[in-house]
Amino acid sequence: MARDRVPTGITGLDTMLSGGLPFGKSYLLSGPPGTGKTTFAAQFIREGLERGENGIFISIDEKPSHMIEDLESLGWDLRTPSDEGRLTLLDVSPYFNWVRYSKANAVDANEVLQDLSKQVRRINAKRVVIDPLVPLVLHRDRMHDVQEYIRKLIFGIDDNLGVTTLMTTHPGPWSFSSGDNGIEEFMVSGVITARLTKLDTGRHVRTMFVRKMRGTPTDLVEYTYTIEQDKGIVIGEPLFEAQRRAAREARDLGLSPEGSPLSREANGHAEPSPVPLPAAY
Repeated sequence: MARDRVPTGITGLDTMLSGGLPFGKSYLLSGPPGTGKTTFAAQFIREGLERGENGIFISIDEKPSHMIEDLESLGWDLRTPSDEGRLTLLDVSPYFNWVRYSKANAVDANEVLQDLSKQVRRINAKRVVIDPLVPLVLHRDRMHDVQEYIRKLIFGIDDNLGVTTLMTTHPGPWSFSSGDNGIEEFMVSGVITARLTKLDTGRHVRTMFVRKMRGTPTDLVEYTYTIEQDKGIVIGEPLFEAQRRAAREARDLGLSPEGSPLSREANGHAEPSPVPLPAAY
């Protein structure tokens, strides 16, 4: 039986996903700073609120009050649903204070699951965001401990809470992976990768790629996207089309593929040979 779909609120992406993320599973959004991961996560929560689905946003790298202010500058109001009890904004710093003054030296997955379960039941939440996942894992030194923690957290959420969960992360050595993909990518039901791509004109664009989505056919095409006032993330054209157009513009402007001026020789004008310098003694 096909699962119900949970729209992300990002029109082009929901079309790619046959209507949205399959309900009741955990998904990962991976990307470096500047790719709009928190904006994506807020858009996911905001879409749920507009559909009558309460949400929980766990902010780890930023105070919830600061995040609300940042989103207000984008034209989004999360303060009102928070005041109305439809949105719970959680600051996880108490967990890290507990770690700092305890002998455990790690955030306990069972404790996180118990507290999260209470919050979900309290407001009957249907959507959860953890932004980002990384700090919950960094206190573990061994790959086995990292893998067991992530497995317990993700499977515990999926099996017991009845919510659709979006987690953000960024690529890097913290993942304890021997390859390009972190351990967490193998345990979630879907992975969306965001990155910054440099075009031949020297301009950077944001791009998005659905790397993995269980139970959903995907076209494996990377798309450009923008972050716009009031709208948030807006999917644009396929990256290969943007690259093709940028290559034409670069040729017209006399730029090299790196976005710098081409030499006169490369443009058909030979440069004079440099005068050889005398050998140094």
